[in-house]
Amino acid sequence: MKFIFSLVFCIVVSIQSFPQNSSANKYHPLSGTFGVSVEGGATYTFSDFKKDGINIYGRVLFEYIFPASKVGAIGLRGYSGGGYLTGSGGATGSRPELEKFKTQFFIFGGGAEYLFTFSKFFVPYVYGGAALLYFDPKDDNGNRLTRNASKMYSRTELVINGEFGMRFLASEKISVNLGVNVNYVQSDNLDDVIAGTNNDIFFAGFGGITYYFGGAKDSDGDGVNDSEDACPETPFGIAVDQFGCAIDKDNDGVPDYLDRCHNTPANIKVDEYGCPIDTDLDGVPDYLDLCTATPPNIPVDNDGCPLDTDEDGIPDYMDNCADTPAGTEVDKWGCPVKKDAEVLPEVTRFTLTGGVNFEIAKSDLLPQAKTELNKIYNVMIEHPETHWLIEGHTDNTGSYALNRQLSYERASSVAIYFIDRGIKSDRLVVVGVGPDDPVADNSTESGRAMNRRVIIELTDKGTKITRRFVPSNYNSFIERNVGQMIFNDGNLFCFQIAAFRTREKAENEAAQLLNAGENAFVIESYIPELNGAWYRVRIGFFKTINEAREYRKRFVR
Repeated sequence: MKFIFSLVFCIVVSIQSFPQNSSANKYHPLSGTFGVSVEGGATYTFSDFKKDGINIYGRVLFEYIFPASKVGAIGLRGYSGGGYLTGSGGATGSRPELEKFKTQFFIFGGGAEYLFTFSKFFVPYVYGGAALLYFDPKDDNGNRLTRNASKMYSRTELVINGEFGMRFLASEKISVNLGVNVNYVQSDNLDDVIAGTNNDIFFAGFGGITYYFGGAKDSDGDGVNDSEDACPETPFGIAVDQFGCAIDKDNDGVPDYLDRCHNTPANIKVDEYGCPIDTDLDGVPDYLDLCTATPPNIPVDNDGCPLDTDEDGIPDYMDNCADTPAGTEVDKWGCPVKKDAEVLPEVTRFTLTGGVNFEIAKSDLLPQAKTELNKIYNVMIEHPETHWLIEGHTDNTGSYALNRQLSYERASSVAIYFIDRGIKSDRLVVVGVGPDDPVADNSTESGRAMNRRVIIELTDKGTKITRRFVPSNYNSFIERNVGQMIFNDGNLFCFQIAAFRTREKAENEAAQLLNAGENAFVIESYIPELNGAWYRVRIGFFKTINEAREYRKRFVR
């Protein structure tokens, strides 16, 4: 018996000593409750008779379980019960005449119990205590046995008992119980026979129900009693403070389990996810943002302001002259302001005739053309804020499609000449008009000669270029579709975004792509089987088809 109580003591002490996390404590399901139990079962007696007997047993139990928020709870109980102890097969030792015995007993006791918490519904327990046992050994006919009748011993004895059991909680108020106990009696008289040196002992196995009342209630299971819980609906398993509210370490009003930004500085306004408000969605929170109204998708610096590479006070997304020298006074477009003495270029339009400036039916510039182009080049250098339209024209001799292609290639050759000498491509618009805008009669040789020309014309101040130059080393006339609307001229690759019947729609589409930073351009194709001219919006250029395919994935899903 000493071993049994030592084992119970060690289990209780070891569990009580487990470290507990105060922020995750959960009230024991029976914490602070009173319980009344009715249980019944059977006894099993180790006696001095050859055959151990089984008989009935019942008890009523009263208990109180102390408030606890750890893995287990301690309780006190008192109980009373009774039943029968039996044995048969003849007594051993000095009383061979006895065939069997039947002892009625009543027991009154109490002690301490420890109730484990495995879940909200399963509560195993251990118990140890003492009881006063009244017993009355008789034979099978109900007559007191010899020693009992002669009052050779007291019919009351002290019993030391231990118990192990399980409670299954059907609700907050009701449990179904199963258990077994051992009762060690301080004498050898339960069967009226003394044999050997061992005292009598009996076991009882039982089942029953318990009704509970009172007790602490913790509806959300956060370890804080409802009467003290300022946040009684905290989700299960969330760490809480002493008031039962979810932990909010940065005190931003969003509990940690919902907070995506755990270290927000004090007094900073946050969104529903606990992150500082970023009104313009530029990635810089408002409390650090010096420019809180930045338009969408504009790159910004660490202060949340649009990038201004040349530091002229005009952000890059509005700056038409992004490389203005430091200290230069600029206009609202970020371009240098003309001084009062400065005027627009004297030359605003220049015509390069085709007959003496290009090889016949080709776009290659002849030497005399370069001399003429240098004049307008000097004007472009002197006025870096200007933009120019370069239009190629032909007569109506030959294929319409070839004339459109030739006019574009000649205009491109002029643009290449300027670009190779330092003129930025975004200052130039290249257009191939073909025979569609004659200035003379195509029925005469002199008229056709006048129609073969390239016009270089100053555009309005501040005009934003919406088309880009297509390098002359890409020949759209001989290109072929290699799949997925990817085109190759044998050298470079580009891919098609859209195609339109009107130039205006195509150039508007290309302008949107350009403004988004893409190298977009428009190619005109004359396709008789598709009823004439189409204006194709392309993005390029790529050295390999794999590069073109990967880049195309940004636009086609």
